[in-house]
Amino acid sequence: MLGIAAKSLAAVRSEPNERAELINQLLFGEQVQIIEELKQWYKIESIADSYTGWVDSRLIETIPEEKEVNIFKQAITVSELSFTAINKANHTRYHLCPGSLLYNFNGKSFWLNKTEFEVETHPLDHHTVTPAEKLLHCANSFINSPYLWGGKSPYGVDCSGLVQVCYRVIGINLPRDAWQQAIIGQTIEFVNQVCPGDLAFFDNKENSIIHVGVLIDNSTIIHSSGYVRIDRFDHQGIFNVDNGIYTHRLRIIKRVIE
Repeated sequence: MLGIAAKSLAAVRSEPNERAELINQLLFGEQVQIIEELKQWYKIESIADSYTGWVDSRLIETIPEEKEVNIFKQAITVSELSFTAINKANHTRYHLCPGSLLYNFNGKSFWLNKTEFEVETHPLDHHTVTPAEKLLHCANSFINSPYLWGGKSPYGVDCSGLVQVCYRVIGINLPRDAWQQAIIGQTIEFVNQVCPGDLAFFDNKENSIIHVGVLIDNSTIIHSSGYVRIDRFDHQGIFNVDNGIYTHRLRIIKRVIE
């Protein structure tokens, strides 16, 4: 059965329990396959990245089978922080995060299943910019957002969630976790060959990839570590100027944008 995230954010947990670990978040409009039901919980698999977990069923709307084939073929992606819309059925306001998906958008309103929403603030950035510029604009809009394991919003985001959302804004769907994202794209051998928007991945002592950030250029990086911040970057890794130490060891640089 197909479902869709019907609230601004939906917590995805490791177990069907509100106290269970937050492992991901669904943004408004994200589609899921419902693979199991347990009381008020759905076990879901994200259509975009195949991530699985448990979601409170009250945050998901199910889609009738006859509508599954073509109702959600195209979507507009929210790219700005300050986007709100009004649910015309009950006149409640929704604050949507970057990466949220709008279906059947006509410039003034859009639909989610059977509900029409009226745009209150404009959701799209119409400036003519390159994909890399738009990506970095999105990443910069998250500056100072707190780190949250499993988070994908300006109210809390982890390192790979930041990357996944910002790449979605430019029309590229990446996997959820940093180690999965590191498989994608072209390897960049030298730091002086970096282009804006390239991804840098970092490992631990066991050589497992544990962190990712978006490169602004060959000497600075935006990443979520404690909070979303800009730090110095070189062939060794991320250098925290405040503490005067390297905090992350560089493993590989990948280019996803053509």
